[in-house]
Order: sequence, then C-alpha cells, then structure tokens
Amino acid sequence: MIKNRIIKLKKYLFLISVIFFVTTFSHLLYTYLYNDSELIPLKWGTISEWLIGDFPSLNPLKPLTWNNKYIIQLLYRSLLRYDIKENKITSDIASCDISDLKNIECYLEENVKWSNGNEISNQDIIATYQLLKNTNINPIISSLLSETTIEEKDNIIRFTNKKKDINFLNIFFQPILPKELLDTLPEESINWNFSTIDQIYSWKFKIVNVSRDFTLWITKFILEKNLFYNKNDILINQFIIKLFPDTNSFLKNKDTVNIFNDKNNLIWTSIPRFEAFWYTLPQYVSTFLNTDTIKNKTFRSYILNSIDKNELLDLLGKENFKEVKNPYLTEIEIFQTKENLNITKTINSLWYYKKATLIKNIIPSKDAKTYSEESSIIPSNSWSIEHFQEPSETITSPNYVEKYNFISKDNILLKWRTTDGVTAVYINDYKLTGYNAWDTVFYYKLLESYNTITEWRNKYNIYFETKNEKKFIEEINFLYYKDQQKTEIEKQNFIQDLYLQEKETEITKKINIESEKPPINSELLDKLSKLNDNYYYNNKYKKLSLKLFYVATDKNLEITANYIKKTLEENWIWIELIPVSLSQLIQTVSNKDAYDIILAWVHLWHFNYNIFPYFHSSQVKSGYNFTSIRKTSLDILLEELKWDINSVGQIEKIEKKVLDIISNEQVISTLYTPKINLLIDKNIKNIHLPTYLPHKSLRSSFLNTAYKKEKKIVKFENKSTINFFKFLLEKINE
Repeated sequence: MIKNRIIKLKKYLFLISVIFFVTTFSHLLYTYLYNDSELIPLKWGTISEWLIGDFPSLNPLKPLTWNNKYIIQLLYRSLLRYDIKENKITSDIASCDISDLKNIECYLEENVKWSNGNEISNQDIIATYQLLKNTNINPIISSLLSETTIEEKDNIIRFTNKKKDINFLNIFFQPILPKELLDTLPEESINWNFSTIDQIYSWKFKIVNVSRDFTLWITKFILEKNLFYNKNDILINQFIIKLFPDTNSFLKNKDTVNIFNDKNNLIWTSIPRFEAFWYTLPQYVSTFLNTDTIKNKTFRSYILNSIDKNELLDLLGKENFKEVKNPYLTEIEIFQTKENLNITKTINSLWYYKKATLIKNIIPSKDAKTYSEESSIIPSNSWSIEHFQEPSETITSPNYVEKYNFISKDNILLKWRTTDGVTAVYINDYKLTGYNAWDTVFYYKLLESYNTITEWRNKYNIYFETKNEKKFIEEINFLYYKDQQKTEIEKQNFIQDLYLQEKETEITKKINIESEKPPINSELLDKLSKLNDNYYYNNKYKKLSLKLFYVATDKNLEITANYIKKTLEENWIWIELIPVSLSQLIQTVSNKDAYDIILAWVHLWHFNYNIFPYFHSSQVKSGYNFTSIRKTSLDILLEELKWDINSVGQIEKIEKKVLDIISNEQVISTLYTPKINLLIDKNIKNIHLPTYLPHKSLRSSFLNTAYKKEKKIVKFENKSTINFFKFLLEKINE
C-alpha cells in the first residue's frame, strides 16, 4: 500500500517537473526569440474625438472658427501650412517666395491631387481667390485681396499687393476648392452650409458618412484616409468625430469618450484612463492702462505692481494657467518693481488727499487744539509706516534701508557711502576709530554684544566731518525686539507715536501762525467726517476711482477682474467694474475718456510678433490701441516687424527694443494664458504634441503618428541553437 503511494507520488513529481521544465523552456525560448525584436505599428483601427458645439457649416470659404475650423483643416489643403515641428510656415499645395510681401510668387508642388484623383491646378487656386475677392462671404480675406492682382504666367501664380503687411500672408492659409465645384456651386451654398456628402477634398481625410443619433443627441462624422493625398502616412484607417450639441449631453456620455480637447477642464481630472497633453496658444489675458486718463507714469507703475501674478494664478489654479511675461510670449520680464515708492506723495501730486488732510485744511488754527483731541487716535487701517518712510541716501548694503526699520534679529552690517573730503564720521556722539580720511565707505555693525543695538528703539544720527566742520547727514532708526510678535506690537505703537508727533507739529504750526481763515464750516466738517478713511478724495470730495472694463466671456476673466478690484482697493484705490461684450469693447475704446483700465484677451494668431494693432499710434482712433500710447520710436519698430519678413535673430532684436519701451512706459501687464488639455485615451500610442500651437485646430497633428496596435517582428536570421545557449549564459552572468 505504501509502495503504491510512493510510486504515485513519484509520477506526480515527475509530471510537475516536466510541466515546470516545459514552461520554463518555453519562457526562455520566447524571451530569446523576442529579445531583439522590433515593434512595428499596424496601419489599422479607428480613433474618435468628441466635440461640443453646433453643427459645422463645412464651408471653407466662410471665416473659420472653433470646431468648423478644426474639421475643415482635416479635409482641405491650402497654399501654405504652419509646420508645428519646425515652428515656421512651409509649403502645402505650393512653394511660395514670401520674402517680398508686395510680390509673392507660388508654383504648385508635384503630385497634388483631389480626393477623386484629379490634379489640383493653378485654375483651382485662382478661382478660389477670385470668388473670395469678389464676394463678401469672408470680409477679412476679401479686404486683404481688395488691392491684390492675381495672375498666372509660366506656370507661376503671382500675387501683387499694394500694401506691405505681414497679415497678408493669412490669405495663403485659405483652403483651396476645385474650380469645377465653384462654377456649379449654388448661391445659398456659397454663403451657407456645404453638403456633407459627395464633396471633393484634398487633405489626409475625406468624409464618407454623416449620421445623427437622436437618442444620444449626437452627430457622427466618419472620416477615412484620402488615398490620393501624396503624403498620407497616417497609421489609422478611420477618424470619427462625435459632435454633442451642449455640455450636459456630453457629460452624460463622458465615460465612453476617446479623445477630447478639454479647454474648459470639464473632465480631465475625473477619468483616470486619460493622459493629458497640454498646450498653449498665442493668446493671453492682459491689463491695459489708458495713458489718456492715467497720465502719471509712477501711478501707472503702482497700479501694475499691485497685481501679484503668483497670487492670481494660485487663485485660478496654476495647473490650468501659465504666466505670460510680455506681449511676445517670450521669457523677457517687463515687470518693474518699484521699491520705496511713496504712493501717498504720488497721489497727492494728482490733487487727491486722504480724509485727515482734507479736514486739516479746513480747520482754523485756533480750533486746531480742540480738533486734535478728536484726532488723537489713528483711524483703523488708515496709516502705515510707508507714510513716514524715506529711503537711506547713503547706505549701500543691505539694500532698501529706510528711515524706520523693524527687526527681530541683530548682527546686521551696515555699509555707508561717504563723499570726497570727509575726514571723520560720527554715529551719534561716537567717532568711528576705524575710518580713515581717504576711505570712500565705512561700516557699522548692529550687534547686541557690541552694545551697538539694544532691545528698544535705536536712533542713529550720522554726521560727516569735513575741514573740521561737523555736518548732519541723515537719521536711521531700528526698532529691535528678539520676539517677533512683540516687534509687530511695538511697531504699531511706534507708528501711533509718529502719527501723534506729526499731528502735534501741525497743530503747533497752526497755533503759531496768525491765520485769517474763516470760522470752521461745521456742515462741511460733518460731510468730511463721513468720508472713508482709506481712500483719496479731490477738492470736490470725489473719491479717487478707476473704471475697469473687462470682457465678460468666461468665468476666469470675471475672477481676474474681481481680484484686481480687491487688490487695488486694499491699496486705497476704488475700482468700478464694468463687464462688456467684445462688440461693446470696441465702442468703449473709441471713447478714450470712458475707461481707465481694460482687461481683455489678446490673440496674435500665426504671427505672434505682430503686436502692431495694440501699441501703434495709428491704431488709437481705430479702437485697437487700448493704452492710447503714442510714441514715434515705438511706431518705427512695430512697423518694421509688420512690414518685413525678418530672420528669427532680427525679430528677437527688434522685440527686445519694443519691450524696453513698453516696460519703461508701464502701460500693460500680461497676466496668463490657459493651458488647454487634449485628453487622449492611454490605449492610443505614440502621441506627439508640441506645448505651443498657433491655433488649436493644429492639434490634429497628433494624428500623424498615433496608432492603436503594434506587432513584434522577430529577427530569425540571428537565431540558432548555439546563440540560444550563449543567450542563457549571458542571462546567468548578469
């Protein structure tokens, strides 16, 4: 009995050993065969993208916007195309010499065909442009072509244009249509929607079917590869576009979405199977200051300095927005930090004053003592140390030492600068022993162990001795406590004392001067006492306020406008917020006295160095120059960028000069640009998308490399029994 069991056990163990051996050998053999194999993507499968919006017109003659531009861009070719890899304009249907904007010559590339197999001809190109020129279907293209002659000679199409303008190149991105279609196209189709079937296309795809599902409320466009496109190396067979009429219907079906351009961040954090490829566009939100109403450059600088971009981006979400440093979207900073800015003095120069000053000016000297009792306490939040500050004129290190300084740590080395002829330096009554007559600087260390600073209020009067004459230079104060909280408390008490000293001095002057002021106007005094302590008022007691117009197109602009209002009001400037539409904005800008600040989008399209409309003097009346800046030196530089095709290096040099002028004038703060998330299912492989696109329709570039399946190709020519054992030895020795 026991013997039989042992035999059975041996059989089982042998069987297990065989299975283990076969499994191990199979695994080793598989690993060996595929060790140096090559992954090859398969030209197979379907990818779908979901869009939200109205049914597209599919009319490439009309101005192209949003989803319509995206779909049209998948179907039609133009003379030129923007190459996002090279980040430059390249040929599409034709090669064009664009070095001279007034005379551009183009000739067709070889083997360019329509989706029906016919050759694309010069006549197709000329017919498309003539239709656009002679109709008002596309006003922008029509205006660019209005003074342009288009003619064919020796198989070359020549565009002769009277105006020298970089924007003229936009016509070369216009989709081209077959002449035979244009000759038979009904008038209603020219001005409205194209048919969705039996159309002739020219790019990598063609529409083969359009259907509607009224249960899901979607429209489905099925696009297949255009086999007559000579560069069609796309790996997928079909590209399906599912169009939802609104956000709600889309969100109900979001779990089955394949690709989605999530510009409003509707779902990008809610579905784990997505990978987000974010990109930015040549657009950004900016604040523009009207130089016609805000003439004081220091005041403009103060306004722009009050807007903290980091704080704003924290509010909006740094994962959704990228900081923009200047109008050219480069890394050059035009923000100017103004240290030691006495804003009270600046605003007073504009004839606006705080409530206390206005009251002081109407009180006769004989009533000063009486009123001083009512003014003995500082109004809440109305006074700060900045009111009394003056920067040191001679201290060079550390930077920004002021008349009054508050510290919780000692061991500070002060470095003073002297003038020629100084033979001795005194700090209070102490003559510095380490200073020599020929020195240009001297040092003084604030250290408790040196007895040069104590916990209290430390005053340092600086004197220079020249030719045995002792002269007072300046006074520096350090309030020092080791406990930081106590330092803050004593700081407030110190400000209170300074305030009372100032009021006492003013009152003493009033009492000592024989004033002929009329008796106090109690009604006016009562009126003034009701004013807010925090703001500034003119002689008619009208609050200093600025009108901020903002384009109310999305929630983020509203949040930004309210942030600017809150920030400036914390800095004692009242802001009146006025939301406007895009059309209302142009009307507003045409009246230069109607606004002080504009918060709006700027979109630079393909030529992001062309900021001509926003800063050139000629654009003030037209309503595009929001800042109303008029500067000849700036105009010349902007014209050079607008009128010539420059090299990248030359463009950068001109941009730097432009930014220097704009920075000096303090008329704009470029804030942020949204990061747009293109969400793509992780099952789709080999996605390449730049982080910057001239237009979001160019996101379709990801289709050039994307695929869904791949296979491994074994290199059998290198496989043998001997090589297999060599492979095993290598693995053992690893």
